[in-house]
Amino acid sequence: MKNEKIKEITSKAIEQLIAALNEGRSETLTSYLTAMAKFHRYSLRNIMLIAMQKPTATHVAGFHAWHKLGRFVMKGEAAALSQHQAISRQPS
Repeated sequence: MKNEKIKEITSKAIEQLIAALNEGRSETLTSYLTAMAKFHRYSLRNIMLIAMQKPTATHVAGFHAWHKLGRFVMKGEAAALSQHQAISRQPS
């Protein structure tokens, strides 16, 4: 379910970007480029997910990372979806 939702959100973001560019509006592209500059360590798919879900985001971290930074998630807040890369060790 989660992967389907992620694919749906990113597909919608790409479609909106293409439609905006075809109409001659570059604000959408500018907002994505701004997000790419802020979150340059993330994949394009995750940047698009962040930009679609929270265009005003300045920092992204997991639940425990926020706690280590002295921040707390308020009750009832929903997490932003992201897709993690599967990293596995090669047997030596």
